[in-house]
Amino acid sequence: MMTLSWVSSASAVSPDVVNIGVGTKGKYVVMNARLVDGFTEKIREAIANGVPMSFTYDIELRKANTLWMDSLVSSNKVRHRVQFDSLKKKYRFSEFGNNIKRNIITRSEPQYQKLMLTLEDIPIAPIYKLDPNEQYYVRVKADLETDRFWFPFNYIFFFVPFSEFETSWAQTSPLSIDPDLELSKQARDANQTDEIPARDLIRSFNK
Repeated sequence: MMTLSWVSSASAVSPDVVNIGVGTKGKYVVMNARLVDGFTEKIREAIANGVPMSFTYDIELRKANTLWMDSLVSSNKVRHRVQFDSLKKKYRFSEFGNNIKRNIITRSEPQYQKLMLTLEDIPIAPIYKLDPNEQYYVRVKADLETDRFWFPFNYIFFFVPFSEFETSWAQTSPLSIDPDLELSKQARDANQTDEIPARDLIRSFNK
């Protein structure tokens, strides 16, 4: 799969979703993205003390309409959660969403941070839902959640503004199915269990 559309930010000073890429994998339209400036010193300190933290990513595929409001085609809510096991000195990472379930254990702080901040091959819609004659875009935002605060963490981190951690929506340029590939029709008509080979069929109108 090749990344085809990009949204970037230069020298972000607050949490922001960047590098949104859209393509296909099997019968699905998938997306990649990255969250920057998601870990402050206080957040890393909280995780190191065993506080469970979650980044929740809201992802939407929308059809661009010229005369009325853009319409929602499909969505996915992906939750990245990490908790440090101080006895075993391990970080437990999980990723959950529609058609997504992953659990990883690592001892590496850089590794758990990369997992928390990265969206990779996230399915957002079956290919057949996209019409080659229409234009679409993908948008995503992220927010931080704490599962719970308990003593003494509720006092130690009382002044950390976790509730204010929410990025703005970031979105791609207009996209469409490549009509020459005709994969949308194949996906719609395919009743067999064999998976359609992964190919690139998303065109960007702002390349």
